[in-house]
Amino acid sequence: MHKPDISPMAHDLAGFASMDFRLRQIADHLLTLKDSAAFNPASIPKLLPHLFVLDVEGDLSKGTPSLRIRLVGTALDEVFHRPLRGHTLEEYIHGPRGSEVIASFHHCANSREAIWMRQVVHIRDKVPRFVEGVAVYLKPQRIYGGLVVGECSGLSLVDSFERIAL
Repeated sequence: MHKPDISPMAHDLAGFASMDFRLRQIADHLLTLKDSAAFNPASIPKLLPHLFVLDVEGDLSKGTPSLRIRLVGTALDEVFHRPLRGHTLEEYIHGPRGSEVIASFHHCANSREAIWMRQVVHIRDKVPRFVEGVAVYLKPQRIYGGLVVGECSGLSLVDSFERIAL
């Protein structure tokens, strides 16, 4: 399996300073929580359209878990042109770097390391855009995070993918 492109310079070039401010707020909030029971959507109401919750299904010690979408914000359903709740990540993440994105979510589930990712995505009938997200594991067996579709990426970064630990 191809490893994600995580360069030592990723933090300097595309790290926290360039993270979308909404994702920074989501990540900061999630990183203060002890577990999923402590999550209260009312504490971040303006960020809810960008929020997602994944159920980590299966025994992590027995292989790759399934990551099922438990909750997804309205902004994400609009971007993907369909409701995502109840589906697994593998059902809708695709494209040239889809396997790295899925592997990164599995890394978060298995290692419990919080991550930030950014890639260029080709969305139907639109110019390529940056899509970035954060993912934070909260016990028992959930990943909380946020996703934002950003500005036009230009053509020079058609196949880029970055992942760094938060």
